[in-house]
Amino acid sequence: MKRLPLFLLLALLASGIEGEDLLPAGGARYRLEFMIRGSTISRLLFIFPLRVFYEASAAVDLTAVTQEDGSTCFSYAGVPRTVYVLRTLGFSGKTLALLTADAEASADGGGAPADGILSHWRSQAPQFDALVKTVKKFPHRLLATGPEPFAFMRDASGFYRHVRVGIEPRYRHYPAKTGIYFNVFPMLAEILKLLNHRYLPAAPGWGMGAALPAEWEGDNLDFSADLNQLAGLMEKVVRSLVTLKQKAPFRLRFRVTASSAAAYEICGEGYPDTALWKGFMIREVFRRVRLRPADRVLLSDEFWMGIRNAKGQGGFGYLQLQQVDAMEVRK
Repeated sequence: MKRLPLFLLLALLASGIEGEDLLPAGGARYRLEFMIRGSTISRLLFIFPLRVFYEASAAVDLTAVTQEDGSTCFSYAGVPRTVYVLRTLGFSGKTLALLTADAEASADGGGAPADGILSHWRSQAPQFDALVKTVKKFPHRLLATGPEPFAFMRDASGFYRHVRVGIEPRYRHYPAKTGIYFNVFPMLAEILKLLNHRYLPAAPGWGMGAALPAEWEGDNLDFSADLNQLAGLMEKVVRSLVTLKQKAPFRLRFRVTASSAAAYEICGEGYPDTALWKGFMIREVFRRVRLRPADRVLLSDEFWMGIRNAKGQGGFGYLQLQQVDAMEVRK
């Protein structure tokens, strides 16, 4: 499970919380985080060099409280690390923009968090780093814009509902603007919707443990609408230039991959090779759900999607919701 690309790569060519601290009391602690990375190196019209790289990542800590109907309400408890968007600008990839939101970032966008992100990127993408002549840093503050900076509900069937986003990065030199989208929290909310499909057998009465079959298929999946929403949050020109449409739905095949007194793990995988847009295809999708056997409390929920064309251009998207106390147990 290594890598959601930039199915919108061609479209890209065009282009510390302030206020009251809202920390809920009680409940289990979880962390929700995502990463999207995509890149391409080619030539436009067989003449002009084309180099595009995009990466975005964010995380929020949450407090979870179980309701009488079996649902779980997740409420905002903080931002555990720097959130960022890192991308090249223009056609040739000679300028790199880094947008960060972190309470410890200095006024000029430097400091350990931003420098660490750049250092890691340089080690992971040397073919792009070698061409970058200018690095532009855009430090932001995190601003709570509502009573719930980030919240959602997971119902008894495992579907995620009522996602609310009331937190946003604001440029340090506001009201000046960067002109580059920094929608990492709406993106996080949008990717969470990709988990809204069945991971247990459809027949009623299936329990955990031995009652589960050796393998079973999930729902028909068509991510077209959700991916279009996500792409629009990544880059403003996408809404007018790119329309993603799965050629056909597909299903994940699930099975139990681990069982112990501490955790019960169900994994689903699919290799649909279904077309999305201009040669870009959904190549692989993975879902892993870990539950506590005694009461089926969620320990983690993970999702991975890879999208590439025949030349290997593209990338991946990754999402994980994990109970903080279960992070060590997972090993």
